Amino acid sequence: MRARWTLWAAGWLAVAALLAWSIARSGGQPPRARQGSLLERLLGPVASLAASAQWVRVDLALRRGETARAYARAETALRLDPGDPEGWIFLAHHFLYERASLQREPDAGARARWIRAGLDTLERGEPVSRDPGALLFERGVAFAFLGSLPETDRAWPPTSAEAWRLAADAFERAAAKGYPHAGEAAGRARGKVLEGRALR
Repeated sequence: MRARWTLWAAGWLAVAALLAWSIARSGGQPPRARQGSLLERLLGPVASLAASAQWVRVDLALRRGETARAYARAETALRLDPGDPEGWIFLAHHFLYERASLQREPDAGARARWIRAGLDTLERGEPVSRDPGALLFERGVAFAFLGSLPETDRAWPPTSAEAWRLAADAFERAAAKGYPHAGEAAGRARGKVLEGRALR
């Protein structure tokens, strides 16, 4: 009993020490929303390593077909290091290119829901990411991919022209954030919109 109490006390002392260190780092000021989650602030530089380890566990769970467990672990990883754009992109890619694939999901309505889940993931990450331009660029890539699909295979958006217009919008927003080559991608996407109109 005494050993258990000692371990419990030591654990809480460690949490208190991490909290004190976090407050000292911020100069005694309350942390701003952009600084990340409570877990990230408490763990400091260890948060990124903990999130990386969690993403490995996410990948292993997905390979085993344990999607519910994988998604729960992904949410933990995102709370640990919400500023890392790669985590948001990894999860969005899974939704957009795996769960929403025609080979995995024959129902168009279900594919459309997975597409929106992927886009929503990128949108969730944008305000907290250290590189929001990367998430906006990935959004553009997703819409460009959807615009390139045959009409019969694309679950959403309803038309190729709409997909390319949304791609151009996302690329332009990425360019405004200074993301490399996003301006060129926006120009090509706008060209695809004009091509689609000319073919009508």
